[in-house]
Amino acid sequence: MSRVKREYTQVIKGKYDSKGAIKAMDILNNIPLTVEYFKTRPDVQQRIEKSINSKEYLAVYKRGTRSGFEYIPRNEGALIIRGIEIKDMSKTTQDKVVLNWGNIDKPNDFYIDDLKWKYLLRNIMKGKNIMMTGPSGCGKTDVTFKAAKALDREVIYFNLGATQDPRSTLIGNTHYSKDTGTYFSESLFVSAIQKPNTVILLDELSRAHPEAWNILMTVLDPIQRYLRLDEKSDSPTIKVAEGVSFIATANIGSEYTATRVIDRALLDRFTLLEMNVLSYEDEYKLLADKYPNVEQDTLLQLCDIIKDIRKEVKSDMPRISTSISTRATLEIAELLEDNFTLEQAVEVLVYPLFSDEGGNDSERTYVKQVVQKYLVKNTSKKLHESTEAEKIVKDLQNTIREIGE
Repeated sequence: MSRVKREYTQVIKGKYDSKGAIKAMDILNNIPLTVEYFKTRPDVQQRIEKSINSKEYLAVYKRGTRSGFEYIPRNEGALIIRGIEIKDMSKTTQDKVVLNWGNIDKPNDFYIDDLKWKYLLRNIMKGKNIMMTGPSGCGKTDVTFKAAKALDREVIYFNLGATQDPRSTLIGNTHYSKDTGTYFSESLFVSAIQKPNTVILLDELSRAHPEAWNILMTVLDPIQRYLRLDEKSDSPTIKVAEGVSFIATANIGSEYTATRVIDRALLDRFTLLEMNVLSYEDEYKLLADKYPNVEQDTLLQLCDIIKDIRKEVKSDMPRISTSISTRATLEIAELLEDNFTLEQAVEVLVYPLFSDEGGNDSERTYVKQVVQKYLVKNTSKKLHESTEAEKIVKDLQNTIREIGE
């Protein structure tokens, strides 16, 4: 047990049930606190009630303190459980959290470089703005949710690429009613930025309307951090709560249509984190871990096909314009686990990604040639193995016959 875990003996998370009674759990030791327990410790019940009513804090029991109990922000309870050192987190102090980032394990079902994982966690905990760039399907959105979960933080998602009316999405709408007249209803984004220690995911920022960028300028500014509800200089403003981290994703490259070159002033408000497609070895390992029932040779064939396609896209004179994402590769492997052949899986998931214009010179024809190369190679291998096996059996039968004679 770590020194941190020895220092804290209880981390209590509670809520009221539908009848108003307290339901509480010691999440450090995974022990529910019963009615009988509260009868013997009414002081604990009072402290839990106080933490529930605050909606932001947990009650913890810490050795060496005068009363034993302290209150800590909810998201930091998960850090204690992981044995991460935290410096003086009482409600009355503004001291910064001191973390050993390496103590927070990476998710088992996702592959990311150790340094990038550590950097992402650090920036979220410090309320930094992060711009995650990389090709579609490389895991930008997925890793955001996994990092937030590791830190016990809520993620609120906004797809800015699909937004037709940025002002409505980011600020709100004015309505008219015969009974009440004109009134304003704020957007989900307005309420989201007022929630402390929240991760706000701005997906596909590179596809967003420039008006959305203009609205976000003051929100993302490290000094200003406010949202203006109107263009007028004296209009009301909403302050961004403490600890809020904005994570934006962007697909950057000529193969992505409808993307825009992001304004430099907006980019300067982010720290960049580049996400790439997985290496051959990491992608194979991910597939093998996630789909253990698929034959190893078939997964290796799939990785070989994907590797050749990606290599061609990056060549000096590419014959294809689209790559295959890790997301697509996982979908293919899922079909393999559901008893589709590799040939069937690529037919429904890969070929439609490539144009068939141009007949024998089309992108789709080239990809089919790549696929067939590995399918034929595997068939030849199996045929050879089958022939060798038949030869071994025949030799064994002859040996048995000779012994019998």
